[in-house]
Amino acid sequence: MSNIKTKISSFRALDLAILINAIGLNFMKFVPFGLILLALAWLYEVFGLKTIKPDFKNSNFKKGFLFLTIPFSLAVLGLINTSNFSKGFEDLGRLLPFFIFPLLLLSLPNERKKNLFTSVLFAFIFGLFIRFGLDFYESAIGYTYDYNIQIFFYTYLDADTNILAILTLFAVLYLLDFLQVKKELSRRNNVLIHGAILFLSLCILLLQSRIVILFFFASLGILFLLNWKNNRKWSIFLIGVFSSLLMLIPVFQGRFQVVAAESEKLNSKDTVIISEAVPIENLPCMSSTELRYNSLKSSWKIFLKNPIIGVGTGDWRDELVKEYVASDLPCNAHEQTAPHNQYMRILLKYGIIGFLIYLVYIFKLVRVAQIQKRFGQIPFLLCLIFCGLGYDLLDVGSSAPVFAFFSTWLFFDENS
Repeated sequence: MSNIKTKISSFRALDLAILINAIGLNFMKFVPFGLILLALAWLYEVFGLKTIKPDFKNSNFKKGFLFLTIPFSLAVLGLINTSNFSKGFEDLGRLLPFFIFPLLLLSLPNERKKNLFTSVLFAFIFGLFIRFGLDFYESAIGYTYDYNIQIFFYTYLDADTNILAILTLFAVLYLLDFLQVKKELSRRNNVLIHGAILFLSLCILLLQSRIVILFFFASLGILFLLNWKNNRKWSIFLIGVFSSLLMLIPVFQGRFQVVAAESEKLNSKDTVIISEAVPIENLPCMSSTELRYNSLKSSWKIFLKNPIIGVGTGDWRDELVKEYVASDLPCNAHEQTAPHNQYMRILLKYGIIGFLIYLVYIFKLVRVAQIQKRFGQIPFLLCLIFCGLGYDLLDVGSSAPVFAFFSTWLFFDENS
């Protein structure tokens, strides 16, 4: 405990702001306040204490900044061919972290970043535990009313199920990667970290986000193979076995049991008669599988009509709704279903040009990870690449700040 107090007392204003942001990334409503706090701490150290001297003319800073702001820059360029500017600037606002975090974090001296590297990981995990603590508390209260075990699963546990599952997946992989590189670890800390990993793995399964669970097992396999020569790889294997055994329990298979029925329905040729007398929520096409499937089909059709530069930052949803109406998909039109696929959303908004730029963004991150070999980089890439297949990671207010923060923190610094 004394070591922790000593370490905290050694932190400066910007260090504490970074750690607070790492905690707050788990709470969407806190993110704007965290960004303001970070900006104020940065200004205080730059102009007040003068402990940071940002060199904006440095070629490494400029290259890193231009690269890390690609998601934000694409949204700015997408305003050129946008007619719905209110929606365009709304989208741009969600991507502001991809501008602010690089601007402020790239100027942090490498030595200070090195001292904070592990602390940021555990600050992020701590924030996730706070969120789950609040969720489990509410679920426990609800459980006392009817003693239904399902109260600890899926939407009863958290309103933002899919994004929380992605954050938890990243946290588990992040901790496992940390264990692979940490050479000296006391028995007590080793037990605590493994306990945290087991608990968070359980939480991934409780949230029952089917796509994330599939990516979870795939990521564990990849991480295990990448650490094949490391004796600590068996920690990864242990988590895989633990999670697989839990999936054998029927109560953990709840949402997976409807996959077959939903998939069969996609191929059904039965005609659905739409009537105003029937509430739209009761229509049979309201399954998540069909909504996503219809969204991908419609997004692809719109992309083929606007293949070069897309429909723009603000018009993508309007164009999707028009396509839903034209294709007689009232449920999708009512929900205004997003693509739920980062790659398709890039194609839809920015066309093939934006898609190629985004691929360069991912490829560059991969290349940096191959050179630097820092812990946390592979987990980040696994989440970005895999989860991007099932979710709009960089365009959602609850997940964009996480990826904006860690793309800067894990991959680039003042000398990169």
